[in-house]
Amino acid sequence: MFNEYGQRIIHLDGKSFAGMRNLRLLQISNVDLSKDLEYLSSELRYLKWHGDPSNSLPSNFHPMKLFALDLCHSRIKYLWKGMETFERLKTIKLSYSHNLIETPDFTGVPILKMLDLESCTRLRKVHDSVGLLERLTTLNLKGCKNLVSFPSNVSGLKLLKILNLQRCSKLDHLPQNLGELEVLEELDAGETAIRQVPPSIAGLSKLESLSLCGCKVQSWWSLFWSLFLPRKYFDSMCLSLPRLSGLFSLKRLDLNDCGLSDGTLPNDLGTLCSLKALRLSNNNFVSLPNSIKRLSKLLILRLENCRSLQSLPELPPEIAFVGAKDCISSEDVSNALRGGTFPTFVVHLFNCLKLHENLGQENNLAIVLLKQYLLQQPVNLSSQFHIRLPGKDIPEWFSCKNDGNSVEIGLPPNWLNDDFMGIAMCGVFEPALENLDMECVMSILGSRYAFNFRIPCFTAVESHHLWLAYISRVEFEYHTTCQNTPYLDPSELHEYHTSITEMKEVKRFRIESDNCIHVFYGHIYTALQYNGNNINVIL
Repeated sequence: MFNEYGQRIIHLDGKSFAGMRNLRLLQISNVDLSKDLEYLSSELRYLKWHGDPSNSLPSNFHPMKLFALDLCHSRIKYLWKGMETFERLKTIKLSYSHNLIETPDFTGVPILKMLDLESCTRLRKVHDSVGLLERLTTLNLKGCKNLVSFPSNVSGLKLLKILNLQRCSKLDHLPQNLGELEVLEELDAGETAIRQVPPSIAGLSKLESLSLCGCKVQSWWSLFWSLFLPRKYFDSMCLSLPRLSGLFSLKRLDLNDCGLSDGTLPNDLGTLCSLKALRLSNNNFVSLPNSIKRLSKLLILRLENCRSLQSLPELPPEIAFVGAKDCISSEDVSNALRGGTFPTFVVHLFNCLKLHENLGQENNLAIVLLKQYLLQQPVNLSSQFHIRLPGKDIPEWFSCKNDGNSVEIGLPPNWLNDDFMGIAMCGVFEPALENLDMECVMSILGSRYAFNFRIPCFTAVESHHLWLAYISRVEFEYHTTCQNTPYLDPSELHEYHTSITEMKEVKRFRIESDNCIHVFYGHIYTALQYNGNNINVIL
């Protein structure tokens, strides 16, 4: 093993390897050995040669038993010329080889399983033989920003599971027979020049993750004309999606920043029966397809900076996180967010100022959602509820208030009884032009027990914002157990304390006077369930 870190090249006489007849692994870095590779053992299995200074492998390099070739960060322009035979080679790594121009003919590498070409920034062409590698499972072309030619026929890739084309910014098409990749599980074509997805993609029944993030018109000339052209021309600049109804295994779909407008999202979106995470941020649509409510396994929906979005359709009951920061046109989401049945329910509505204007003080969305959430959660379930949205009106049933960033309350005797459900907290913070970085620390103080519970928040806000959180009894006890507390003894727990602090200095940020705590009991839950009355303070 020879390693020389830095830019200096070591010149090594390859003849020194002539007597190493059983050499099977060789790892060298920034070593010039290119003219003497014929002296390497024919038993060589693994060659890791980072920083290879040569333009290509020599024609006399034929280790017949080689199964892994790692030439990352090399200066190679061509791996080899013509066709070479490496019958046992399974792995080729050439990532960050910035001089590589094109890949060679891989016909003589029949059992290649992994080809890593990440950030080969001068690579322009992938040889058509790649599309015939029947054993290939991983093809990584991430960051090949000058790639313009990719095999048009990929029917031979019978075992390909991962195809990464992210940031291949000049690649403007996918193979038309993409759907023949029968076992493909991950496809990342984000930040490419692709404008149209082939209809055959619906045949990828094993696909679990699909990213087309940032696939829209990127040139400054097109963006300039989009300011003056009629809407129909502007819509033609966004990503064109086919029907997706065959993607039965899809769990993650990323369509962030694709220029999508009304009518460009497939109406059959609701057929993605396995979908768990849907990312649609930075798009131009006014509404979402109603079929989204049929996504029964959807947990995460991200809609940040969809500035034209006016309303949301009804969302699936299992939804756990909705991020709609900077959706400045949104007017009403109360019918969409009916309180998830998933144990964790988090809603971010930062800077959605029209929501506060339309709902007013009498119909606080945060309280409406908390009520709905409590009605759907079993009392014995570990659960959390968090919502952040415009507003500054603390509900009256929060009786414990304090100026500043912390508040504490005394706990009554026998407070931790069978009726105890959990604890709710509420706070208001001022406008801040910089990103906030804050956390909430909860603790129960007694002679033996104390624990912290952190809730991070990262954003800038344009007006007063309300933060409301609820932690269930089971979640409360879980965090206590994690602090090596064997059990909770109510007689030793006499005070509850919460504070919100900054993780970094932000001068425009402070917690205002209404930082509150409320302890929930079972009969409050019953009142909500049967008559919908406002929650009363029971301490």
